[in-house]
Amino acid sequence: MSDGNTPVPGEFEIALDQSLPDPLHEAYENLLSRIFGLPEMPMKAALVKRRLETMEPEETVWCLDQILRAALWGHKGAMETMMATTWWLIELRRDDDYDLLKSLFEAAHETDRLSVLDLFRDVPPHRALADGQKLPEVRLPMDRDITLGERRAMASGPKRRILERLLQDPDPLVIRKLLDNPNIRLKDVQVVTTRRPTTPNLLREVVQHPRWFRRYGTRESVLRNPYAETGLALKLLPTMRIKTLRRLKYSGDLHPLIHEAASRLVTLREEKTAPWRV
Repeated sequence: MSDGNTPVPGEFEIALDQSLPDPLHEAYENLLSRIFGLPEMPMKAALVKRRLETMEPEETVWCLDQILRAALWGHKGAMETMMATTWWLIELRRDDDYDLLKSLFEAAHETDRLSVLDLFRDVPPHRALADGQKLPEVRLPMDRDITLGERRAMASGPKRRILERLLQDPDPLVIRKLLDNPNIRLKDVQVVTTRRPTTPNLLREVVQHPRWFRRYGTRESVLRNPYAETGLALKLLPTMRIKTLRRLKYSGDLHPLIHEAASRLVTLREEKTAPWRV
């Protein structure tokens, strides 16, 4: 037993080890601090991509777990980094990035980081159009059929009457043009995100647009739409506020995985599992 002055065997070594810098933790904190220096979401996501893809899979999922937990606690740097991470994950292509996604999924599974594992799940929508069914063509106040090219050109124009009709267009290329249009408002975008039935591609256009991805209401309405890809909704979950997550635990007409993942995030927050060096 120590007399208060003489350290027990190993005590000094433990204290010394704890004082040494942890390169992984330093990399995590450096990432959070650098995110604020970048003006655009694609640039922030590119930084996340560069940093995380240079790490071993186990290190990457550790960092993702820390970012997620800190974001739940309201850490501003972590919240912005979580947004950038979500953008990065949404932009990943299943075919081109299969090996990376597989390695991260396996690392999250092996380390029992279930909330991180949810980020890599590829799950189809809870609801879908019946086989062979299509969304109806949009009706425009014209006396002839309008081509796709013409509709795209109109989607870039200023006429509210036309724009409001085109919000119901079934083609993602038209919706993409609308989202770029400075005359489009949040309530217009929510016509697209709350539409039922719809197709996953239309909803994905919205969350892949830098301007509208940043809007909380846009992300939430896509997440709540059962016609969105469930895998996409799972990636959006960590960008939600705790009050929203609590409601999503019991929200109807959503995939059971959404309820489970929201419940896990609420538990992480309520159990006060703040990010730590592990």
